[in-house]
Amino acid sequence: MSGNLTINRNMWKKSSKWIGPIYQMTRLMSTLGLAIGPQVVKPFLGHDPTEYEGIQPVVVAYLVMAACDLFMAIILIIATIWFCVITDQFHSIREVIFQVDDGDYDTELTPDESDAPSNSELLEAESQPKKLDPFSRPGRILLSLIFWSFIMNAGTSIMYTALMYTYLYEYLGWTVQDSTFLTSMFNVFRFIIGVIVVFASRWVSPTQLVIVDMASMLLSSIMMLVALFEEDGGDILTGAGVMVASIGDSNILPSLISLAEESMYVIARVMSLFITANGVSLMVIGPLAGALLSYSVVGYPSMLLALVLACIVALAVYYSILYWLKRSGHWPQ
Repeated sequence: MSGNLTINRNMWKKSSKWIGPIYQMTRLMSTLGLAIGPQVVKPFLGHDPTEYEGIQPVVVAYLVMAACDLFMAIILIIATIWFCVITDQFHSIREVIFQVDDGDYDTELTPDESDAPSNSELLEAESQPKKLDPFSRPGRILLSLIFWSFIMNAGTSIMYTALMYTYLYEYLGWTVQDSTFLTSMFNVFRFIIGVIVVFASRWVSPTQLVIVDMASMLLSSIMMLVALFEEDGGDILTGAGVMVASIGDSNILPSLISLAEESMYVIARVMSLFITANGVSLMVIGPLAGALLSYSVVGYPSMLLALVLACIVALAVYYSILYWLKRSGHWPQ
């Protein structure tokens, strides 16, 4: 998903008004796939491994999803090459594949010549505050805090999308039908919220989106933790907590990138840090969460709560430093 964000930013970087919705749309398509996935693999789940010789049904499910992933990757590559060539961003397939770093070419989002901005738009652009160099000292500090927040939120996203079925089916004792249904409904609701955010992100600031996202994910993790200690209504509270989490998880990652774009230039090297953060979460937080879950059922909601709190602290420090930079005259003029 982060790689697709990079491709989309390179193609749309001449339209600063639409970069937020483009980030959200990329995330939205990923959510749609996650909503369909549990229903695709449901026939392969819940079987006794001893009844089969050779390839197990769950392995077939992985092969089916891998084939779909490969098919869409091929389409993406072809579409990207075609778009770059016909728009004269590159003049051959070789130039698209073997791109040469063009220095500060993508340092900032600039309007296309065909946009023909009006005088009022030009005055508005001139009145916009300057942005930080992401590799200056304050830029590195702010970028580090966003990077940490991205790791934490990517970790919660991985736990919801990759471990939730295991948590419901293996540890809470839900049926395959109920577990896959809630997993699908979680992603369907993420998709619906994502559609709303795609349109709203042109007018709603990333800060407002991040506040709503963090509040919903904090409430969700508390509800899921309390549900473990409720004998009556625990399953209902768990389901409600999962659905509340879909509000924040639907757009938090692209919203963090948009938040960084407000204060600094998200050039290719900066975007690569977000891709790295997503990979770090997948390799570290995913296995760690699985280990905690195998040790105790309380480990799953507890780790969700810990990740959300760590992100809230990082964002609070980020906004404090941002406020100080602007008030103390250290912001670029």
